[in-house]
Amino acid sequence: MKKQFIAGAKCPQCGLEDKIYIFHQDGDDIARCNACGYQSIRPKDTDPVTHPDEEQAALGVVKILPKT
Repeated sequence: MKKQFIAGAKCPQCGLEDKIYIFHQDGDDIARCNACGYQSIRPKDTDPVTHPDEEQAALGVVKILPKT
């Protein structure tokens, strides 16, 4: 397991800074506190990103769709 510490991150449970690290397990990104053991799983995007059609992309038009 490769740990990647996140500089300046503060643990939401114990409040200590520079104790949070990220690792990958079973395709999930998991954040864990090295001091108290707090753990959270990063949510995955369930909706794929849609790209504007080619004509609008050439014009630089960006559509903002409501979140459903």
